Amino acid sequence: MEFRNIITFLAVAEQGSFTGAANQLGYVQSTVTIQIKQLEEELGTILFDRIGKRVELTANGKNFMHYANLLVNISEQAKLIGKRPEEMEGNLRIGILESLLIWVLSEKLPDYYKVFPLIKVLTRTAPAKELFQMLKQNELDMVYFLGKKMHSNDFVCAWSEPVRIVFVSHPDNPFANKKGVILRELVEQPFILTENTGFYRSALEEIAMEQGISIQPLFVIDNTSAIIKLLKKGLGISFLPEYAVQESLINNELVIIEVEDCSIQLWNQLFYHKDKWLAPQMESFIKLIKDNN
Repeated sequence: MEFRNIITFLAVAEQGSFTGAANQLGYVQSTVTIQIKQLEEELGTILFDRIGKRVELTANGKNFMHYANLLVNISEQAKLIGKRPEEMEGNLRIGILESLLIWVLSEKLPDYYKVFPLIKVLTRTAPAKELFQMLKQNELDMVYFLGKKMHSNDFVCAWSEPVRIVFVSHPDNPFANKKGVILRELVEQPFILTENTGFYRSALEEIAMEQGISIQPLFVIDNTSAIIKLLKKGLGISFLPEYAVQESLINNELVIIEVEDCSIQLWNQLFYHKDKWLAPQMESFIKLIKDNN
C-alpha cells in the first residue's frame, strides 16, 4: 500500500473534493484520481461517493480513515526520533473562539514559542459547531472553546476549567453599585451583546425566556474587544466571560453588576480527536494551558 496514496486519501476527505486535494498537495487532479483509484482497487472497496463536484466518504471510507490516521501518526512519530523540541518542525492547528484567542491564548503563545520555535501555530476562529466539524475531518489538531460541559465518543477532553459569565458596565452606570438587581429591571438598560450563536449569549437568552423576558440589545457586535471598548466609554451593559474583562476590572475601568436571578457558569475546554496521535507539540500546548490557569 503506497503511503502517498493514503496521504492523498486524507486530503480528499479533508477538502471534500479531488480538486481541493490536488491544490493542497501540489498535484494535478488526474494524479489524485489515479491514486484514489489505486487505493480503492487495493482495498477492494469504494472509499468515496462522487456527487457532482463534491465527494463524500462511504461507510467503508469512514472506517478506513481511522486506519489511515493511525498510519500517518506512526510515520509522524518515527520522524521525531532523536529530535529535541527546538528542532521539531510542522504546524499546530488550533480552532478557537475569538474571545479565547484575544484574552487567553495570545498571552500564552510567547512561552510556547520558547519551547517550539520552529512550530507554526495556525489559529482558526469560528462557532464551536464548525470547529468540531473541522476537528472531525482532521482540518484541526485541537479545539479550544467556551461552552457547556461536553462529553463525546469522538473527542478527548484534555483539559477543562469553569468560567463565570458576568454582567459588566462602566463604573458610572447607575446599576454599578446597586444591590438586589434582578434581570427584568436590568434588561431595560441598553445592552451590547455578541451574536446569539455564541454560547454565553444563548445561555442568557434561555434564562430570560424562562422568566418571560425579551432582550433587545442596542448593539450586536461579534467582537469582545469592540464591546469592551464601548463599555469603557460608558455605553451600555454587556454579558461576557470574566476572563475577557479581568484586566479592565483590575484597572477599575469596568465593574461587575451582580444579578440575583441570573447566574451562568460555562467551561473552557480543550479537545482533540480520539484517533489523533498526541504529538509533543500538542502535549506541550495542553501543559501550557493547564499550568497557567
